[in-house]
Amino acid sequence: MNDFNTEYAATFPMMMERERIRLPKDEFLENANALSESASNDLVGRIGRHFAVELTQAGFQEVEVHALMLEREEEQLDEWRLNMTKLHRDLD
Repeated sequence: MNDFNTEYAATFPMMMERERIRLPKDEFLENANALSESASNDLVGRIGRHFAVELTQAGFQEVEVHALMLEREEEQLDEWRLNMTKLHRDLD
C-alpha cells in the first residue's frame, strides 16, 4: 500500500491559521452575502469542500469562507482567460 498521501500530509501540514490568510475583499463579501443556499452549495462543489472545511476550522465565518471561495474562483477564471487569450494569439 502506498501511504504517500499520509506522509505528504504529515510533512506539509496546511497552515490555515486565520492570521496567515488575508480577509476577503468587501466586494466578495457582498457577493457572498447575496448567495442563496443553492448557489453557495454549488460554489463549494466547484471550489472544493476541503478548502471550505480548512477555512472554517481556521476560524472563518461562513460568509467569509464563501467570499474567499468566490475570490479563488475569480482568480482561476482570470488565469483561464489569460491562457485562452494566449492560445488564440498563438493560433492566429
